[in-house]
Amino acid sequence: MKTALVIGNGQIGSEIAAQLIASGTVVRIATRSGRGSSSTSSGATNTTAPSEASSTAGTTTVSAPTHIKADASDRAQLAESATGVDAIFACAHAPYDSRKWEQVLPRLDAAILDTAADLGIPVVFPESVYAFAGLRTPITESSPFAPVEDKGRIRQRLIEVREAHTATSASVIAGDLLGRTAEKWSSVVRMCITEPISHGRRAMVPARTDVPHGITVIADHAAAMIQAAEDLKSVPAGTHQLRIAPASNPTLADIADFTADVVGKKHKRPVSVPRWATRAIGAFERSFYELNQLAPIWYEPCVIASSDLAEAVGTTDWREGVTQML
Repeated sequence: MKTALVIGNGQIGSEIAAQLIASGTVVRIATRSGRGSSSTSSGATNTTAPSEASSTAGTTTVSAPTHIKADASDRAQLAESATGVDAIFACAHAPYDSRKWEQVLPRLDAAILDTAADLGIPVVFPESVYAFAGLRTPITESSPFAPVEDKGRIRQRLIEVREAHTATSASVIAGDLLGRTAEKWSSVVRMCITEPISHGRRAMVPARTDVPHGITVIADHAAAMIQAAEDLKSVPAGTHQLRIAPASNPTLADIADFTADVVGKKHKRPVSVPRWATRAIGAFERSFYELNQLAPIWYEPCVIASSDLAEAVGTTDWREGVTQML
């Protein structure tokens, strides 16, 4: 693709943008602030990095994205941002609270899908395993929905709306994320395992640490979403594809031991916080309430199967993802 719009500049959106730019794609990044990692003009509605593209000896080298100030739920702003691009990567999200998801995400998805359909542009969404949390078998691209709580039911409805919409789209499922852009607030592995161990503390995890747990390196998720966008070029208009990004299934104890090895600390068995404790803490702390609601993912095996998409882009060893975070 020659041009792409990335909505959101967080741990997934920033990685997608970096990979697209490295491949020569001209990238626009739409956020509410309109700012990237470097400062931009105060109050500007469309700010561009110092050099979006330069031409040397007949070749074009893309050096930075264009940062656009736009609210993706505002259809006029979104349409202006997306005009002329070859694909949309919808990576904006909402705080980790099912009540806010219900308020924000359906409206956001609807605006993005309608805009993509109006402009004839494929759109790719990152997706979690939440809509499949109740499965007792490996998660595949043909698995039935099995949500166990509100966030999973919201994710199921979002996928079902994408399937029924006239926009050409894909939803790319990943496990818990780790890697160089992983954010502490959204990566349980970083928050509960790698950060404490790297500071000499014992890992404390609201999960069983001795069962397989689906893990995806963020760079792999980004590569899978880019490949999914390319694959949508050859499908009939209005098609929705549910795809699975590369994943590994280590135990959380495996991750804790490897982290200790990398940072030169003694192995300490991670503490598995019991469900009753996360339930009690959840009465005062919303993030623990939300985690406790997803207990099957954390206290039982949560295995993600391999896929043709994973074979196409390759799977980074989870140990490399841990090293990147450290």
